[in-house]
Amino acid sequence: MNRRTVLLSLVSLPALTACSAADDAKPAAPRPLTAEEADRMALARFTAYRRGTGEVTATIPSRGRTITLTGRVDWRRHRGYAEVHDDAAPPARELVHWTPRHVAALPAWTGGLPDRPPASGWEVHPLPPHGSALDSVLLLLLNLGADRPDNAQLLARSDARRVRDDRIGDVPVLVAAGPGAPGAPVTGGRLGNTRYWIDGEGRLLRFQARVGGEVQWATADLPATRAAKPLPDPPSRLTDAAAGAAAGPAAGPAAGPAR
Repeated sequence: MNRRTVLLSLVSLPALTACSAADDAKPAAPRPLTAEEADRMALARFTAYRRGTGEVTATIPSRGRTITLTGRVDWRRHRGYAEVHDDAAPPARELVHWTPRHVAALPAWTGGLPDRPPASGWEVHPLPPHGSALDSVLLLLLNLGADRPDNAQLLARSDARRVRDDRIGDVPVLVAAGPGAPGAPVTGGRLGNTRYWIDGEGRLLRFQARVGGEVQWATADLPATRAAKPLPDPPSRLTDAAAGAAAGPAAGPAAGPAR
């Protein structure tokens, strides 16, 4: 199969919705990626995979409220573990542990993010590609790691765009708009629904996406300077669900590029 960059497959998740160019507040002269910028973008998922586990803090707009996620992602084992706070009325807080196909939630949680979460009380549900804004972000976070670099030449020929130079703290970064869906024409005037903040070493430090029909951006910060703790073992109900899914037919969005 032909090699494709997974950055193309990320934006094909059904929860990512198209928005008009007017939704972008006058982007700073976007242009095609240079060869060096395409190389940096192609390394972003691979550098996450080499790290193994990374911290993540995400803010997710959803139907007039804000969901905040604080936790860790293991890009080699394709698992995540986080505390989720929904500022709805009344506010809700829960622990979540997820894989590409299922999410286990421990509702009414009040104890932060423990290194050893409770063994019981978890509710396990499928993690659908057509799900909520939170579901989409959970899937996207797992997709931000890969065991090899993406195809820089394909990226350079795609409609990915350099948006601007920026800084995260003291670190200079490239801000790039991700490419559109596979096979879409290169239009030049239309920016995609994903943004990547990438440092000079190809490390992804921030990621944004429009998900779940929202106009506002979901934003995930991925600090690369701090060592992250390993994830605790998943709840047994999540492990059982994963084993059952492995025995059945494949489902859900692609987790990587065609090779």
